Amino acid sequence: MARLYSEDQENSSSLELLAGSFSQPEPAAGGELWQAVDLILLSGHRKLELRSGVDGAENCLICRRPEDEAGKLVRLLSELLNKQRHRVLFEPAEPSFELSLERTREGGIKVEAWIDCANSSTGFYGWDAAGIRFYTQDEQLDSFLKQLRIELAAPDATNR
Repeated sequence: MARLYSEDQENSSSLELLAGSFSQPEPAAGGELWQAVDLILLSGHRKLELRSGVDGAENCLICRRPEDEAGKLVRLLSELLNKQRHRVLFEPAEPSFELSLERTREGGIKVEAWIDCANSSTGFYGWDAAGIRFYTQDEQLDSFLKQLRIELAAPDATNR
């Protein structure tokens, strides 16, 4: 489980990304490989969950092949941590969620995570969304990145 915590200790917020199962469509799909993920947003006592496989449907997927979206997310967050980039915007090809992280002038990192309510339940992309915003620091991002590398490890050598 990879969890990014806010800097606020009194009213903690976090986002959690959990890897699920892999699914490979018919061979005619060009060797695509998809991975189910769960996204859990927590703000104080409020919790918002996007779970894959609810009611038998995989409603939150990231592409692992031909483009490794998990690897892309790890790379972008590493560049943000290393101050090689100022902002990260990540939205998977199946847009059930969106992550945005941006450095502030004060030195922290503003985190926004949005769940596309329509796409995650109907499969059709919409602009309606629910989410959270919080601030974090490099230490929390570094810990999250370490966990994320383990949680979203590539399924095989051809996927790196």
